[in-house]
Amino acid sequence: MKMRRVLATIGVIIAIAFVVVAAKLLLVLFGGLLFALVLHGIATPLAKKTGIPRGAWVGALVVILLASTVVGIVLAGPTLREQTSELAKRIPQLVHDIMTRVREHPVSQALGPPPGNNGPDTQTVAAGTFAAIGGTLDVLGACVVVFFVGFYGALRPQDYVRAVLTVTPRCHRLRVRRAMHHATHDLTRWLLGRLVAMLFVGVTCAIAFSVLKVPLALTLAILAGLLTFVEYVGAIISAIPPVLLAFTRSPTVALAVLIVFTVLHVIEGYVLTPLLARASVRLPPAFTLAGQVVFATLVGPLGLTFSTPLLVVGVSAFQALRGERRRSTKHVRVPREQGGRPRALGAVAVAKR
Repeated sequence: MKMRRVLATIGVIIAIAFVVVAAKLLLVLFGGLLFALVLHGIATPLAKKTGIPRGAWVGALVVILLASTVVGIVLAGPTLREQTSELAKRIPQLVHDIMTRVREHPVSQALGPPPGNNGPDTQTVAAGTFAAIGGTLDVLGACVVVFFVGFYGALRPQDYVRAVLTVTPRCHRLRVRRAMHHATHDLTRWLLGRLVAMLFVGVTCAIAFSVLKVPLALTLAILAGLLTFVEYVGAIISAIPPVLLAFTRSPTVALAVLIVFTVLHVIEGYVLTPLLARASVRLPPAFTLAGQVVFATLVGPLGLTFSTPLLVVGVSAFQALRGERRRSTKHVRVPREQGGRPRALGAVAVAKR
């Protein structure tokens, strides 16, 4: 008995160490799972309506995605590359200019000069801005793995379900299967809602930035759309570059850009997301932000990116397992003696159940 406890403790320690060491790899595989859910969520209803096999629709969607990517790179690739390079050069200088204006403002002079040297503060702000924006590069670097994992996962999802059930004890397989189904449903609804929100924010930002004549409008709009995937934090990070660049024209334009971001993300957060993901699990904002801080601290940008879908999976699976346990306990009939008291056999039956 003691030996079993020791072995179990060692196994738990090894599992935790593996998760910590391979955390980024596991998050990349989780990204592949998200891509598979997108393909599966789109291909399944199309297959039911048209009668064409789901695998054929998955292949068609992948071909369309690859073709669209190639066309986008050919048409907009040079412009995006030039604008991204220019953005990387201009933001540090913009931060320095803005902080210089703030220090030269009459209100700042009336308050007195700030303590210490101001040069490092400018560099720190610029470095923090680039760290926030450039964090998405880790996710983009894993796109190849995500693509293939998602493609094969969407083609034969039953193989992965069967693999999980194989290592699950027989007495818990039904509960685990239902919990997986429940979590997959909620995650698919959440993911489709995020994709629509990303498209909405990207397109509307491109139109608004073009109307306001913000420099590098296309790159900033794409960045805003991509970072919408990260709830709350993504909206704040994506607003920093356009507001800084808008200051090169006038403070009024910067204020207009800030208002545009606020209005768009209010619509996205309080209209689109509740409407599209009303059947999925809803996470409180404080819980979501706390999870983002924890995952970002432990794993980095990848943890921040995938923190919310991981929380959706965890909460949904927990709710499903708890519901299954309540239903299984509720339907157990406990035999009674003549005096009305439950027999000891009833407690044993509940425990076995």
